[in-house]
Amino acid sequence: MVLALPAGMISCSDNKTTTQTEQTAAVLGGDTIQITDTLSSEVKQLVERQVVVERVRDIYGMVKSYQLKTGGMSPDADFDNVFCSKSWNKVLMAVRAKEYETNTLFFEIDYWLMTRNIGFVTFDEFECTSLYMEDNKKHATVDFLAYEADTSNPARVELVFEDGRWVIDNFYDMLFHVNVRTSMLEYIAKDVL
Repeated sequence: MVLALPAGMISCSDNKTTTQTEQTAAVLGGDTIQITDTLSSEVKQLVERQVVVERVRDIYGMVKSYQLKTGGMSPDADFDNVFCSKSWNKVLMAVRAKEYETNTLFFEIDYWLMTRNIGFVTFDEFECTSLYMEDNKKHATVDFLAYEADTSNPARVELVFEDGRWVIDNFYDMLFHVNVRTSMLEYIAKDVL
């Protein structure tokens, strides 16, 4: 039996000195590019963006499961405690205290479901639209759609990296241009009669 190798598979050393960067190439999207420090940083960004999207997708998967289990109800305070930042929970507790003291209600939109109605909502089309990772600070923004019956509502969450995991730090209803954190802070600061 004779084994034949294509001529292109056999290489000879030409004593040419090359750097590791010149020797190493990665194929992304069909294009061959050289691995550099910049590329390494870009790859880290791409990987971290995917991590953030998966984190938000997992959180909203649990929101959907909670709705199925409770007949369409919104997640309870445990979701804020587990999936939101310490800063978010601090502001939320101040809102709850003011609601109690003034006998008023702040929330007219369900920030977890991005709806004003009780009912089943599904979530899809998650995209990390911004990511910042510098000086031991990490924050990201994820846009997605909240589907309710035959309508969809564009939504956004901002996340921060806290205690070794990504947590939600703010919610946005993009259809009605509601920044929930800003609205909460305004409510806390406002005199209520």
